[in-house]
Amino acid sequence: MEKIKFSDGVSETLLINLYFRSLENLVEKPILKDEFSGEIVKHLDYDFSKFDKSKLSRVGTVIRAKFFDDEILKIANENKNCDLVIIQVGAGLDTRPLRLESKISNAIFYDLDLCDVINLREKLVKKAKNNFYITSSMFETTWMDELVSKHKNAKFIFVLEGVTMYFEKPKLKEFFKNLLDRFQGVLMADFLNKFAANFPQNRHDAMKFIKNAKFKFGIDSEDEILEFDDRLKFIKKGVMFDMYKNRWGILGFILRNFVPKVKNSCNMYIFKLN
Repeated sequence: MEKIKFSDGVSETLLINLYFRSLENLVEKPILKDEFSGEIVKHLDYDFSKFDKSKLSRVGTVIRAKFFDDEILKIANENKNCDLVIIQVGAGLDTRPLRLESKISNAIFYDLDLCDVINLREKLVKKAKNNFYITSSMFETTWMDELVSKHKNAKFIFVLEGVTMYFEKPKLKEFFKNLLDRFQGVLMADFLNKFAANFPQNRHDAMKFIKNAKFKFGIDSEDEILEFDDRLKFIKKGVMFDMYKNRWGILGFILRNFVPKVKNSCNMYIFKLN
């Protein structure tokens, strides 16, 4: 089994997403079908059981993954004659290339993350056919320039899943600007609202088990992202708590209907680049 050791707490959060996807695949009617994550979990020397009671985070994690999968497929179906380049920024141990490769014939997948995470991916995650790794910080620009040069006529899709909340506004604004200076395409990301970003993490059902991974950013409207740059256009928003209502349970029902700040604690957004 692979002993887990990360250089920072943010990287460790990838294990939460991995575990919740693996559990979802055991459900009779799963929101997200992912037969790959369970095999990865089996090969990791890590105490995943501490997340077993994190019900709300578990449901939210798979809804988020399903939302992004579906939106990518929609774009692919609308652009069948176009080369698609899908970049997972902060990919962790995500299995999206494996989940989607049989459904998208014209896509190339890039998984970008820090060195220790990419090293773990190479050991544990089976590669899809057109799947490549980028070892880099998302804030560097060398990888961006290389992709622009390599895929001159492609449509780019950037996916930031469980990423934005760990960085402060100036860094994210810089990242968006760097993309806009180089790419045309779509960016998909989930954002916490300000209530969730400031919520004590020792009371969070999953994050209380992760050290040194603090939430730093949240938004209450897509307008706060549009203010980053005039070249951004808002396309769509997905309200997590409004999806798959039968899976949230009684607590989810109460929060969705009577506590608006919690209902909108984490939503998915899609923006057009240029």
